[in-house]
Amino acid sequence: MLEEARAMAELVNQGWKPARTIIFCAWDGEEPGLLGSTEWAELHAADLKAHAAVYVNSDSNSRGYLRAEGSHSLESMLNGIEGDVKDPEKNIPVWKRNRARVMTGENAEARRDARGRADLRIAPLGSGSDYTVFIDHLGVASVDLTFAGEDPGGIYHSVYDDFFWYTHFADTKFVYCKALAQTAGLMVMRFADADLLPYEFTGFADTMHKYTSEVKKLLTDKQEEIRERNDAIDQGMYEAVSDPRRPMIAPKKEAVPPFINFAPLDNALADLDKSAARYGKACKLFSSASQSPLATQLTSLNGQLLQLERRLTQEDGLPRRPWFKHLIYAPGFYTGYGAKTLPGIREAIEEKRYDEADRQAARVAQTLKAYAGAIDDAAARLEALSGR
Repeated sequence: MLEEARAMAELVNQGWKPARTIIFCAWDGEEPGLLGSTEWAELHAADLKAHAAVYVNSDSNSRGYLRAEGSHSLESMLNGIEGDVKDPEKNIPVWKRNRARVMTGENAEARRDARGRADLRIAPLGSGSDYTVFIDHLGVASVDLTFAGEDPGGIYHSVYDDFFWYTHFADTKFVYCKALAQTAGLMVMRFADADLLPYEFTGFADTMHKYTSEVKKLLTDKQEEIRERNDAIDQGMYEAVSDPRRPMIAPKKEAVPPFINFAPLDNALADLDKSAARYGKACKLFSSASQSPLATQLTSLNGQLLQLERRLTQEDGLPRRPWFKHLIYAPGFYTGYGAKTLPGIREAIEEKRYDEADRQAARVAQTLKAYAGAIDDAAARLEALSGR
């Protein structure tokens, strides 16, 4: 083994570079502002932007269901891995147990999704852990993994949050630690070993429709809310329900929010649907092709693919917080941990900055249109490599 290591070192000294590199990081300074990961990633930003294919994060672990949050170009791959890793206490695939949790839960929309989609949805990333600089600032496709949901909380960041508690009351046999290592390890190794980087875009396109529907509903709900309140003011309803002993002041009338032009965004989503479907077909052609392409051709294509997440960022960032450059995912301005999807549009509507929401909708549409075009280019290259 020592001789192999020396031989590898000699090759590196002679200028050889491995096709894939795995960097394992254990971050310090996580709690005071994610200092360790943020400073390191900013220092190595140029290399990461040029070469980083994926960032896999884990912050804590307990017992229960796998919670995966991240870039939706990784959703299909994560679902496959969940099918290959077994829940250590139930001895069934993690995916099967997660689906059972959704199907027995109270969220009707989630149940419909689980019935109608091949893949279980993954949640978007907010902040509060070391993936933040990678996804939000640099545009590296990222995922956060943890098992949780069965042990009671209340010990986090307390004097009880120690090794004794974990080994006596949580994952006492470290079986879920093993399952987490298997999940993250499979993901890393499949990225490292894949001839073609395993991104998939139909899940992302579907999720973008969902997020777009949410911001449209946010606007129509706000319009309806203000219309109804203005009508109540005009009809004296607040005066009618005011307690003479404890009188209340009626709210002031507000202008009903204007309509926002979502047409460019709808058109961009139509382009994204087509490009994602074309790329999916091209991947099937590639996997069934009888002749393997040259390694240099795949290296070039993979370099193009890993840049796709960067295309969802803009250099000037989000309004009033330019460090956050991703236009699809961000922590909310006031939520901290919690994610806001399509943050430029969503938060502008929430804060009644309707002209800004209109501009941000056009900006996201332009970004998604360019993203769809880049997927189309990758699909065309893959078709050519497959001999089509």
